[in-house]
Amino acid sequence: MAFSTSVSVILLISAISCWATAFGGLREDLKDFVALVPRRRIGYISARYYIFDPKFRQAVEFVRSDEFIATWQQVRAAPDFVNIINYVSDYGSGYDITTLVDSLPTRLRAYQLSRTVPVELMLRRDLTTFLWEVMHSLPRTRIYSLIAQKSKQSPEFAKLYKALRDKEFKELVQRARLSRDLQAPIKKLSQKSINVDEILQIVFEVISWGPKTS
Repeated sequence: MAFSTSVSVILLISAISCWATAFGGLREDLKDFVALVPRRRIGYISARYYIFDPKFRQAVEFVRSDEFIATWQQVRAAPDFVNIINYVSDYGSGYDITTLVDSLPTRLRAYQLSRTVPVELMLRRDLTTFLWEVMHSLPRTRIYSLIAQKSKQSPEFAKLYKALRDKEFKELVQRARLSRDLQAPIKKLSQKSINVDEILQIVFEVISWGPKTS
């Protein structure tokens, strides 16, 4: 669904922005990826969803609520979710990413939707069109090229990218998705028009845009 895609893109931008402000050697690498994201256009698209799609409004309002914090704390406490954090810390970044993960809800809550939307974007009101527009706004070819370049030039980035592409990472995420401890918060997110399965699908789709790793 379109509203889940917009939330997913906002989540990805927030996550990458968190990393880009914290990790020594990775900081500049990740800033280069943030620079490729057409944030203003995605902001316009998100604002348009907020105007026309009640489910998207519900999702945004939930993320800004205290109920979201309580739901996030349930997710954060689940052992299978902790395993994902430990995996990325140990095999990917080489840094303890706990603080970054814990700051993500605050960044999501602080995300500001654009107050104005260009007329030409307002006229296109089909949600399917919106969905593809969001995804097509990301410069896939340039992202592929930058991943390939960074993988060759930056050992730290290469380590992180390889860990994210590794089968073990996907297995850890799938295990967490099916974890008994996470069923209640996942159900709550679904009730608030945030589809976890669609978010995960988009995350792995974007990760796959880069070259395969050996």
